[in-house]
Amino acid sequence: MLLGLVLAGGQSRRFGRDKAVEPWDGRPLIAHALAALAGCDQVAVAGRAWPGVLALPDRPAAGLGPLGGLNAGLHHAAAHGFSHVASLPVDSPGLPPDWLARLGAAPAHAMGQPLIGLWPATLAAGLDEFLAAGGRRVQQWVVAVGARAVDLGPLPNINSPADLPPQFKG
Repeated sequence: MLLGLVLAGGQSRRFGRDKAVEPWDGRPLIAHALAALAGCDQVAVAGRAWPGVLALPDRPAAGLGPLGGLNAGLHHAAAHGFSHVASLPVDSPGLPPDWLARLGAAPAHAMGQPLIGLWPATLAAGLDEFLAAGGRRVQQWVVAVGARAVDLGPLPNINSPADLPPQFKG
């Protein structure tokens, strides 16, 4: 079974306002992320509440960056019989429809965007240890677990309003 996880607990400091609700092609960014996970057995949002979707608080605490959200998802998956977690950040519209199939065997992530990934739920305890030792850098954890980088083509990386295409700028 596959848990789909939207990482949405960031404070959008570089963006300057709540990135999750920023419109992109007529829908909030978070709606695009949720749609990209539609083939999963269950979908959850880490780090915030969103109507109609399971909310998971970052683990072990808020403020740990995206790995706190991923850790929450891995632990939820392990505790509820999911074998894997498909993760993506809230600001990743435009994923190819077959992105999960293209990632292949887990652990794997999108080249250049390690939060777009497929992770075995068995990584939960190891991520606990990584965070307890002060680890916060996603790329370090990805290397530590031996995740493969898969080329999914060019993907948007929306960190500021300037990264929005002109037709979507508010």
